[in-house]
Parts: sequence; structure tokens; C-alpha cells
Amino acid sequence: MALPQLKQPGYTIEDWKTWEGRWELIHGVAFDMTPGPGSAHQRQSMALSVALALALKAAGPRHGGNACEVFAAPIDLYLPGEESVYQPDLAVVCDPAKVVARGLEGAPDLIVEILSPSTAERDRTVKRDAYEAAGVPEYLLVDPVAQVAQLLRLRSGRYRETARVPWGGTVALLDGTLPVRLG
Repeated sequence: MALPQLKQPGYTIEDWKTWEGRWELIHGVAFDMTPGPGSAHQRQSMALSVALALALKAAGPRHGGNACEVFAAPIDLYLPGEESVYQPDLAVVCDPAKVVARGLEGAPDLIVEILSPSTAERDRTVKRDAYEAAGVPEYLLVDPVAQVAQLLRLRSGRYRETARVPWGGTVALLDGTLPVRLG
């Protein structure tokens, strides 16, 4: 079912389940995720995914003895109390109870969004606010054009920028315990 890009809320997760293609549903508003990301976006996503996975493997189990996992788009993320289904570029989850058959339920430990012209505004505003409200501890915004990443950490219920790292630099994720090289 092809839908127009609505700017007012009204769709439900039940509606979303009937749609073909990739859609994000944020507070009842449908966002068409097609066409898919371009090659530069995919390269950055793959590089970060591999870097995160290798760093997590090297770090071993943490967070109550659980090993953290990296999930890459497309993955459905359901945050509590919302009529929303998010499609983060990457998510790190350290609580195995949040990994369910339909995707991820609850706040991941880290969400990474790779900015692109079609999603940058939504990533910096609507999704940032939603992730903040849901209690996602860390949010990494990667800007391939500017070749920089901005790390936001949740402090007293609000995101605060804690690092701005250029390509080739290392960002310390998961509350500073996981060094990951960018670019």
C-alpha cells in the first residue's frame, strides 16, 4: 500500500503492519524510507557496524554480564508508550530481553544515525527528541559530508553533546568504555 507523506499524525502500528516497503512511523506520521540509502551511506554504516562489533567483541561481556549486540538497518525499534516504529541506522543493545522476534523493544544502549539529505532534519530533531524521551543513553550522529560525528549522552534526562570527533578520530561510546575509530 503506497501512502502519501503525511505531515499530521493518524497512522497506527496496525496500519504500518499492512504497508509494503520500508516505512518509519513516528508519532502516527508515516515516513517513506525509499529509496534506500546511497552507497556512501552504506559504506559508512558497514564500517561503523564492523568497528562496533569488533570493539564489543574485544570488550567482552559487560552490563550485568551480557554481551552487547549491534543491529543494522533495517531493524524495527519499538519504544515504550509510543505509536511509533523507528528504523535507526545502527543500534547497540546490551540487554538480551530487548531483542525480540519482531525487532527491538525498549531503549537501546546506543543509537547511531548516519545523516543524509533526506533524513538529517528528522534525525536531529524528531528522532533525537524521541530517543531522549525514551531514555536512550547515547545517540551518535554521523555526518559523512562534514566528516564528523557528534556524540550526545543522556544527563539528567536531557541530551548533552559530550564529543565532536573528526574522521580518523576515536569516540568513546557506552559511557566512555568502548573506543571506536571513525571513518
